[in-house]
Amino acid sequence: MRARILIIVLACSALLPQGACIMLPIPTPERKVLQGKPVAPEQLAFLSPGVTTGKQVVAHLGRPDVIWEEARVYGYNWVMRRGILFWAVGGGYSGAAGITEIPNQHVLLIQLDRQDRVRRFESVVRPPLKSYGDFIKEWVKDSGQTRAKS
Repeated sequence: MRARILIIVLACSALLPQGACIMLPIPTPERKVLQGKPVAPEQLAFLSPGVTTGKQVVAHLGRPDVIWEEARVYGYNWVMRRGILFWAVGGGYSGAAGITEIPNQHVLLIQLDRQDRVRRFESVVRPPLKSYGDFIKEWVKDSGQTRAKS
């Protein structure tokens, strides 16, 4: 039994100089802003479906990052760091290593009605592998009922 374990350890040790890749993701609290300007829940207190106008939204939050005129949707985007990825790659007698930040893409979506009043709003995290356009289309499609979330 010991001989078998020794052979496995030696075989693995012999393969290490051939090439290796190590990735170590470490979650972190979302405190660092990587891009954009975060919209805090307290900043949304003025939003009232059926009452707040599109002009009031722009006056309080600034110009939206995205405007989809057909669906009457404003989008405010920001990216927070949700983790750090330590990585190392080696092969032969060379190698490289580094640190990369893992992003979390936040979006505040505000939909207006035909009278330019807030219909609904929601602060959400966009999945990393979903395009922005597809994400907004799904959000608009799910607008069967008025809801206000933050």
